Amino acid sequence: MLSNKPLLLAIGAGLIVILVAGTLLFEGDEKAPETTQIVTLPIPEPAPPVVEVALEPEPEPEPEPEPEPEPEPIEPAFVLPLLNDSDGLIRDGLVSLSRHEGMNQWVAVNDLIRKFVGFTNGVSEGRVVRNPVEILAPRGQFLVAQLDEEIYAIDPKSYDRYDLFVNIFESLDSEGAAELYVLVLPLLDQAYSELGLPNGSMNKTLFAAIGRLLEVPVLAGEVRLTRPVVMYEFEDEALERLSPAQKQVIRMGPINTQRLQRKLSEISRALRVALETN
Repeated sequence: MLSNKPLLLAIGAGLIVILVAGTLLFEGDEKAPETTQIVTLPIPEPAPPVVEVALEPEPEPEPEPEPEPEPEPIEPAFVLPLLNDSDGLIRDGLVSLSRHEGMNQWVAVNDLIRKFVGFTNGVSEGRVVRNPVEILAPRGQFLVAQLDEEIYAIDPKSYDRYDLFVNIFESLDSEGAAELYVLVLPLLDQAYSELGLPNGSMNKTLFAAIGRLLEVPVLAGEVRLTRPVVMYEFEDEALERLSPAQKQVIRMGPINTQRLQRKLSEISRALRVALETN
């Protein structure tokens, strides 16, 4: 049997070596302590205080200049046509003053200003001037009813012949008609001067004509007539003394007479205002 002595010796030697090594290790730590170097760190200088600088506000932008208003276009001054070339202006003007279809027939004739002046002058003198206004003449015959052998009366059906004329006349815009009159007054004066009448004017003549028609009485009831020869005459002598133009209005009948006079008064007032303001 082998002896265990060598093994035991080896183990013992190993333990001794370990102990010696450990002792040396710990003794080295104690005998040579680590030298500590004290380093003085520089004290940082305090940061300068933050000074808040008030920022100046940015200047507001200057407002853009307002654009200058564009000048309104200047309309060329209205120039009247020559008297001989004035029909177009008068037609357009009168048609624009009425919505009645019959107005187109009224203005279908030529030389409108001269015919108006001639008709107006005739009425101012009490005459009935038929040629210039033949287009306005009523259609149909003058109707009468015979009451006895010598006395007649106007048949009310005869008044209906004038309805169209009065309807068209009533449809006129009175203020517009007055403005048109003032606009073309130089041409009216020129046409009036061609009549060769001294001491007169278109304005005086027109208002005289309107005044005569406004003086016509409105007759209610039967209007009696006589017929001494061919033409009928009023039995009432006061009516018979009226001017031919005034008697023509009576033949239109009381209702048409009232309508005509009402419109004439309206136009007359509008004319005076228009003439005063121009």
